Amino acid sequence: MKLTELLFSKAKETWDQATEKPFVIEMAKGTLSDDLYKRYQLQDYLYLQEYIGILNRIKEFSDSDEITGFLDAIINEVIEELDHVHLPYLRKIGIRDEEIVANSELPVIREYIGYMKGKVEEYGLIAGITALLQCSWGYAYIGRTMFEKHAEEIAGSKYKMWFEAYTSEGYVSANNTWIEVLDKLGADISEEETKTMMGIFTRCAQYEDELWDALYQT
Repeated sequence: MKLTELLFSKAKETWDQATEKPFVIEMAKGTLSDDLYKRYQLQDYLYLQEYIGILNRIKEFSDSDEITGFLDAIINEVIEELDHVHLPYLRKIGIRDEEIVANSELPVIREYIGYMKGKVEEYGLIAGITALLQCSWGYAYIGRTMFEKHAEEIAGSKYKMWFEAYTSEGYVSANNTWIEVLDKLGADISEEETKTMMGIFTRCAQYEDELWDALYQT
């Protein structure tokens, strides 16, 4: 089996659990409170700033022009999205600039980011791409599964845009490129390294799952 097939088999149960989370279901139905949704968007913005830092650190481990180019493209896309899409959207939904500056990550996000950074330092390039792919792939899976389960409700939800973003052709295509890159990197790794990557992928999926609960409780 390809590395990503093994990773998927380990994370699928956790991703399926996410589709049953109150936060996700209420987004699909359009009943999630505005305050909770704003908190989520703010936390996502703070997370993506750290995400860029992790990508830059991963790039330092690359000795391939192809991989470096791939990572540069992602970094530029995320920066563009933060500056020209996410930040204006935060303002549009009523989050002031001073709130953005004053806020910090939820404990689960800080722990999650610390975990990924630690695994990058310990295992290098492949660990970083494994960890970050989980985030991208997990959202694609959740978005698609929610459309399969709640298509009519999402169509009328004020949060429909969220589900459309993570099921769009562009997003799915970019995620598939991540999968292809990781399979190339993982083609010749040892059984022990494969198990390590499976552990990283699974733990990252669990952090994402814990985040949905934390967002709903705060």
